[in-house]
Amino acid sequence: MTVQKRIVHGLVFGLFLLSAGGAVIHYLVHPVSKGPYGYVPMLVGILGLFVIPWLFYFKKTLHLAYILNGFSVIVGTVTMAHYALVSRPIWPDLLILWPKFFMGYALFHFQSFPATTDYSPGWKTIRYPHFGFWVWHLLSISTVYALGHFLWSL
Repeated sequence: MTVQKRIVHGLVFGLFLLSAGGAVIHYLVHPVSKGPYGYVPMLVGILGLFVIPWLFYFKKTLHLAYILNGFSVIVGTVTMAHYALVSRPIWPDLLILWPKFFMGYALFHFQSFPATTDYSPGWKTIRYPHFGFWVWHLLSISTVYALGHFLWSL
C-alpha cells in the first residue's frame, strides 16, 4: 500500500468518525421522535456518515463527494447558526462541523492535484474547486436564508 493510499484511508476514516460524532449530536439535540424537524438533520447525518466518506475513495465520484461534503457543511453552518441564535447556544457544534469540510477539502486536493503543483489560482479563486468558491456560497446561502427568514416573518 502506498503512502498516498494510507493518507487517504486515514482522512476518510477521520471523516467517518467526525460524521459519526455529528450524527450522535444530531440525535441528542434533534430527537426524531419529538417532531418532524428532526428528520432533516438525521438524513444529512446518515448521508455524511455512510455515503460521503465512501465517495471519496473512487476517482469517478470524487467531485460528487467534494460537492456534497462542502454543501452539507455550509447548509449545516447556516441552519445551526440560526438555531443557536433563536433557541440555544450550540456554537461549539460548529467547531466540530468545520473540520469535516477541511478534511474533505484536503482529500479532494490530495487526490486531484500532484503534490508538486504550484498553487496560485489568481482570479479563479471564486471558481470551483478553489476555496473562494466555498466562501462565496457560504455568504450567498447565508444571505438568502436570512432574507427568507426575515421576509417570511413579516
